[in-house]
Amino acid sequence: MLWVEKYRPESLDDVVADRPLIQKVVSWAEKWKKGERQKPLLLAGPPGVGKTSLAIALANTMGWEIVELNASDQRSWNIINRIVGEGAFNETISDDGEFLSSKAGRLKLIILDEVDNVHKKEDAGGEGALLRIVKRKPPQPMILIANDPYSLSSDLRKQVEMVNFKRLKKNQIAKVLERICLRESVRCDREVLKLIAENSGGDLRAAINDLQAIVEGRDVVRPEDVVTGKRTQEIDIFRFLQKVFKTKVPAHSDAMLLDESPDDLIMWIEENLPLEYGGETLFKAYRIVSRADIFLGRVRKRQFYRLWKYSTYLMTTGVQSVRDEPKRGFTRYQPPSVWKKLMYARKRREMFRNIMKKIGRYSHMSSRKAMEQYHFVRYLIERLDTQTASRISAFYTFTKDELEFMAGGEKAEEIAEFVEKHRLHRVEDETFLSTYTRMDTDEVLEEKEAGREVEEKEKEVKTDHGKRQKTLTLDAFFGDD
Repeated sequence: MLWVEKYRPESLDDVVADRPLIQKVVSWAEKWKKGERQKPLLLAGPPGVGKTSLAIALANTMGWEIVELNASDQRSWNIINRIVGEGAFNETISDDGEFLSSKAGRLKLIILDEVDNVHKKEDAGGEGALLRIVKRKPPQPMILIANDPYSLSSDLRKQVEMVNFKRLKKNQIAKVLERICLRESVRCDREVLKLIAENSGGDLRAAINDLQAIVEGRDVVRPEDVVTGKRTQEIDIFRFLQKVFKTKVPAHSDAMLLDESPDDLIMWIEENLPLEYGGETLFKAYRIVSRADIFLGRVRKRQFYRLWKYSTYLMTTGVQSVRDEPKRGFTRYQPPSVWKKLMYARKRREMFRNIMKKIGRYSHMSSRKAMEQYHFVRYLIERLDTQTASRISAFYTFTKDELEFMAGGEKAEEIAEFVEKHRLHRVEDETFLSTYTRMDTDEVLEEKEAGREVEEKEKEVKTDHGKRQKTLTLDAFFGDD
């Protein structure tokens, strides 16, 4: 068994983190227990600093059940709605079969790990679904976990309370490793623990894995038994940009530690150049970036990837060389604006596809026909009165976002409020005919009754010995025989 899981903190007393941070999380949980609904927490920070462990330890300490959705699960909009949405708005039953009432403080904690990766292709629409759930202020506490919180949309960040984690200190990591050695009955030299802690780069999970690998098959570990190299640590893009724009230390070698391709890195630098440079210096910097882009173009065209190093050197150290002194003070760096535009376009395409699926499914037509029908449905929702448009929306089960896509924000708001107020929902086709047509209910009942009488007469059989003699036909019934 991996020691990372074996020695995962079971309560808040076992969590290694700064005390103010833990107190902030505990205060949030105590308000939930008092019945005060709070914004979801967003635990943000580099990997291996105990974000997930803190969330699980908090649930154990508070006696809450856990509903967890991690990065290994598909997290598309329908999965988010089904698991996270239902978990956040419904009561639950414990593993022992006990009913847990949120009004009595028996809550469950919804944990969504690596939420900054929900925008992947297989998780299409997941962030939008999560945002809709959060805006409804669910009665169950939620904790979102992210390594890079700024990859989330600004709308989602506004709906949560962020708690920032920092990398752990060497002494904190060494103490945890020492406790593990005592519980495993392994004599480990203190210098070994310090060496492992220093090599981990503030990543406790990595340090525990290194310790387990070194101790394997030994009862005593000495410094000469340990062969360690410097662990390669991915650095944060914002820290990298600070090094490029705020220092004179060459930054091209650190670019290899980024989880960004050169094509993405040049977008980051291009986007933030105007925030740091101006005038003639900005012109020179852009000229160097344009030359770096030429090398990237040749890589794409010729597949000659050795040119990457020249491009990376130009866009980092080359950009550093054009200025005399760095701009002082804090600068809030921005992600590439083109990514926002691409994400917006992708969301619109996904929204359009979902609308086409609903029109095709509920109107019993192919996708090609549904595209022809779409403009007609959109026209009706835009131009008809709110009541009629709401009935059409309920028939196709359009969401508020889909209505905004078709009719704009103001009309979508009116329709959504009308649907919610009158509890309109999609029904079966037979009921739909009696509900959405102008035929009176009495006329519908009379037609059904007349049809039932005809069916009974058609099935009437005259027999004395249990044998079939004659079935009455419609012509015979109406006297035409």
